[in-house]
Amino acid sequence: MKIAELCTSSGWGGLELYALNISEWLQHQGHDCLVVMRPGSMIAERLHDSKLNTVTLRPRFKPLPLIAAWQLARVLDQHQCQILHVHWTQDLLLAVLAKRLSRSKPKLVFIRHMTITRHKRDFYHRFIYQNIDAYLVITRRLYAEAERFLPLAKDNIHLLYHGVAELAQADLAHCESFLSDKGIDKGKFRILLPGRIEHGKGQHILLEAIHHLHEQGVQVEVALMGHVMDPGYFDKLQKQARAWGLLGQFHYLGFMDKPTYIFNCFDVIVLTTYAETFGLVLIEGMKCGVPVIGSNAGGVPEIIEHDVTGLLYEPGDAAGLAACLKRLADDPALRKRLARAGQQFADEVFSEQQHYTKLMQVFTALTGHPLP
Repeated sequence: MKIAELCTSSGWGGLELYALNISEWLQHQGHDCLVVMRPGSMIAERLHDSKLNTVTLRPRFKPLPLIAAWQLARVLDQHQCQILHVHWTQDLLLAVLAKRLSRSKPKLVFIRHMTITRHKRDFYHRFIYQNIDAYLVITRRLYAEAERFLPLAKDNIHLLYHGVAELAQADLAHCESFLSDKGIDKGKFRILLPGRIEHGKGQHILLEAIHHLHEQGVQVEVALMGHVMDPGYFDKLQKQARAWGLLGQFHYLGFMDKPTYIFNCFDVIVLTTYAETFGLVLIEGMKCGVPVIGSNAGGVPEIIEHDVTGLLYEPGDAAGLAACLKRLADDPALRKRLARAGQQFADEVFSEQQHYTKLMQVFTALTGHPLP
């Protein structure tokens, strides 16, 4: 099957990483995969020495990217693409115009990673969505939002949970070395919060929760991992930690290429976003056999069943988060129970192979092309 993966985002997060991973998997499975990306983007940098077919495209007038759409249409025709797989919402108009301008008329598949908050039934959006052949969503909540807000036939909407591959994990000796190098006391309850450092990711909620624990005499070690997207916010975190006498318990690990490798060096993985659309890091934590805590909003409750596969607290409730952390810190048996149940659930529901199989079923139904 000939498939074009379109993502002209210049960012680097879960959306872009997914576009990269699916492209590499398709090529590995014997499909003819073409990646259309923005020059100078993180995706372009990652694929610099790749064997994948790549094309760079820079839409210069996003309100009406006719030139870029014409260029993309020529690329689609040249490669005789049967599927145009779109990842970024801002690429939708470009993709629709390119599909209509192309002679090959590929089937347009869009995967929605972010929440939908309003009705999109005006003339513009009707034009966009009537040209989408399959609309993929990564949570049941997004499925309901698509039904409610978008001018789409129900048959065109497909639930496709993200999948996570088997993850390599550090052994005990590596964990001890890693923790020692980072100045983290391995004798204390260790908390890891992966994610970009910015207000929306809620690191300040964890800081306040640790303050609650400190006042109760509970000593913990906390590590933040990820790019600092908002230096001002990061400075405020450090100042507040210093004011509360917690700076020595907070450790910034920076960005790591393979963060999941050291997940099992910690006692719990925490996600403090107010309303995470999905929460992939929670599944990764489960896969690594680590108990997880997340906010009871967005797609997180589809991953965590409270007190069964992890713990939930109400968004923004630092005291509630502190209570969850204290339960785990005080009860090693609870940690083991939640970790075991979470790992089994993640393996059953969020397997990478299951995700890819369902995606290819969508592609095959649209094209009638047999799988290799």
